[in-house]
Amino acid sequence: EYLDNFKDQNEFWYVKRDEDDDKGDGEQRHGDKWWLPRPKVPPEGLSDMSRKWLQYQKESVQQVLKAAMAINAQVLSEMEIPEAYIEALPK
Repeated sequence: EYLDNFKDQNEFWYVKRDEDDDKGDGEQRHGDKWWLPRPKVPPEGLSDMSRKWLQYQKESVQQVLKAAMAINAQVLSEMEIPEAYIEALPK
């Protein structure tokens, strides 16, 4: 649902790192997370409304992530560890 909210925005876009001509240093694969597309914004930057909307989207997704991590932690804490796994651990 949160990703669908981005379909109608037009103030920023993404380009593949190897299509990004601004840098021009030939280090497409040497950076951290080289496989992720690079966000681009107009030279004048984002409008205040877009900045606030993006911040809201970020906060909403972070809440979902925290809830999912709490659920996963609870489920993992309730799971039994197989005896074979415990015996296979280095002593």
